[in-house]
Amino acid sequence: MSTYSERYGTWALIAGGAQGIGEAYARYAAAKGLNIAAIDLSAEALDALCCSIEQEYGVECLGIEMDLALPDMLEQTIEAVGPREIGLLIYNACIADVGPFYKADTDLEFEKTRIAVNVTGPLQLSYHFAKPMLRRKSGGIILMSSGAGLQGAPYYAHYSATRAYNIVLAEALWAEFKPYSVDVLACIAGMTLSTAAEGYSHLDTSEFQTPEQLVTEAMEALGQQCSLIAGENNRQNRKLMEQLPRDQQVEIIGKHAMDNFLGGERPKQNL
Repeated sequence: MSTYSERYGTWALIAGGAQGIGEAYARYAAAKGLNIAAIDLSAEALDALCCSIEQEYGVECLGIEMDLALPDMLEQTIEAVGPREIGLLIYNACIADVGPFYKADTDLEFEKTRIAVNVTGPLQLSYHFAKPMLRRKSGGIILMSSGAGLQGAPYYAHYSATRAYNIVLAEALWAEFKPYSVDVLACIAGMTLSTAAEGYSHLDTSEFQTPEQLVTEAMEALGQQCSLIAGENNRQNRKLMEQLPRDQQVEIIGKHAMDNFLGGERPKQNL
């Protein structure tokens, strides 16, 4: 048994695991010899991922087509995983958007769905799958987050709040689980050429990181630190931000949203 398998078992469970950053995590773990269980909304993406992974890496791949916002998401996941021993859990899924807090095309139910996917989802999967890891004294958990969660982010307001949750939860569990030899990491992604980058076509993406670069950094940081801002350019930008008063940081994030995604204008609240 390899050192990697001794540390992270034989199966990796990746929520939001068939596309973009999630797919990069799946391929990284498969290359290390782990079998993959991927949860995704797209049956087509899951089929393509599992076929490719099984052919390229010679490991098993279980595709779980499911909406992570479902009330019985955990029960469905447990049933799908069955007796497979999950040694590495990666929660990559999220609902993200940009605009005023009160939008014309969404309502409170949409924001509740965001909580289900961005907050309740990582809580439920971590709560269930971490306990066996602690008993075995081996395993790893990565909760994906965003730079928007490092401070209030105007026009990403509720999204940024849910991203902060994942950072704080992962950093706390890093300390709690460390005596049990279970590694936990909050991975704070900056601008990345993932599936979400389809909305960046008007931006200069030359300094964006690739999903593969992000995943390599995250997997190397797992077990070494409690959180990671992925990408050197993103880390340098954060250092500059931290030199400013908190209220200026918040205003800068709002201006960035307006300039890059909202036509350079402050959007009106839909009242």
